[in-house]
Amino acid sequence: MMHHLTLAGALLVCSDMRPGDAACVRAMAGCEPGEWFACERFQRDGVGLELTQDGKPWAICGLSFPNSWTGILWMVARPGLTGESWRKLIRRARIVLGRVTDPACSEYRHRVEAHVLEGWTEAADFAGRLGFQLEHTRAGGGSGGENLQTWVMLGQPRLSARPWR
Repeated sequence: MMHHLTLAGALLVCSDMRPGDAACVRAMAGCEPGEWFACERFQRDGVGLELTQDGKPWAICGLSFPNSWTGILWMVARPGLTGESWRKLIRRARIVLGRVTDPACSEYRHRVEAHVLEGWTEAADFAGRLGFQLEHTRAGGGSGGENLQTWVMLGQPRLSARPWR
């Protein structure tokens, strides 16, 4: 089941995340994941969701909005996420991404990015299944010199009500 992200759910998932998720957070943030990451995800500017499996939070995901035209997709999970849970997560993420890239949506973003460690095929497959396209690889872009991939989804441009003069 998917519902709005709770602080308790974020803390549980972030205390027991998969090794690949922890490595990605380390590369992006330059420090160990933990309570700070859970609190940051909970207090984000954007959308946060929690997926439960066996009655417990098992994955958290969402969109952060660093500015008025870009969103950043994020997701971390605990080990042992079942195939059915992955399918639920993908279905819900597609709905959220479809809304946020629709110019009629109040939270519209023209560009949504997902950042993946190069060589992490499962994460790249996840981004691809959601409709993202690989834009480029930043050589040495991680805090420990890791190569980072930027996957991108573009929404339709929002037409301005006032033409440029």
